[in-house]
Amino acid sequence: MIEPDKITALTNSIGADVSQISLTELSQSNDPERAADLCNLLIRHKVLVFRDQHPDPQTHVAIGRLLGTLAPPQPMYPKVAGHEDIIIIRNDENNPPENEVWHADMSYLKMPIFASVLHGVKIPPAGGDTLWVDMAAIAADLSAPMASFLRSLTASHTIEQGFSFVADLGQNDRAATLAKSINENSRANHPVLRKHPVTGIETLFVNAAFTVGINELSRNESDDILRHLYQLINHPRYQLRVKWQPGTVVMWDNWATQHFACGDHYPAPREMQRVTVGTPCVDYLH
Repeated sequence: MIEPDKITALTNSIGADVSQISLTELSQSNDPERAADLCNLLIRHKVLVFRDQHPDPQTHVAIGRLLGTLAPPQPMYPKVAGHEDIIIIRNDENNPPENEVWHADMSYLKMPIFASVLHGVKIPPAGGDTLWVDMAAIAADLSAPMASFLRSLTASHTIEQGFSFVADLGQNDRAATLAKSINENSRANHPVLRKHPVTGIETLFVNAAFTVGINELSRNESDDILRHLYQLINHPRYQLRVKWQPGTVVMWDNWATQHFACGDHYPAPREMQRVTVGTPCVDYLH
């Protein structure tokens, strides 16, 4: 069990710093109870920050497997050689930031991924922070009439929506990859207010990257409602901001949060490596 004195809440609703814990040691323990403890801690705090970890790729994958069953990796990014479960998100002078939009990872899947584990491999001297937002807190603060209205709605999510920019940027190889990735599992409809599959808590489940629109509304109505909901995401009271250091590992509950990678470090290099967890190691309650 991770002792309470090693866990420091970073805000009142989202994020905790976990100290004096070696994720390498934890991943090698083969202890289902410790894995479930970590998973439940993540679900409770939504984002967990671990400093001074420096996992090698094999350990990074093992950390992801602590949380549950790995998902197929995002097809639009390169992979670490010999480790197809780890994608590389690299920015440098020749690769400008492209993730400066609030989003939940791979929400276009029929079963959206549960969690991601991100390792800061190359950290710029300044900037390049990542922000997370608590989508359960936003849902809880909606007025009763608005929440009731949103419960009657579903939204369409597609991979094409999230990566439409690759053709505009002349990234022909990625455009070809995108075309090959379009299939029955690259688009899905989800409730606008979606219950977290483990806790049953409602979360606002639309994002500016992958959400195409609200199915039951006209285009103009959908745009207006989504614009209003995205404005709520921008409120600092719901947010957590993490400053990266070499060796930092952050894991987050993708069912309860969205995130935003700040590109203010450009053109300084920044490299992140990510493992994606499809389903958690704890039982679903809902």
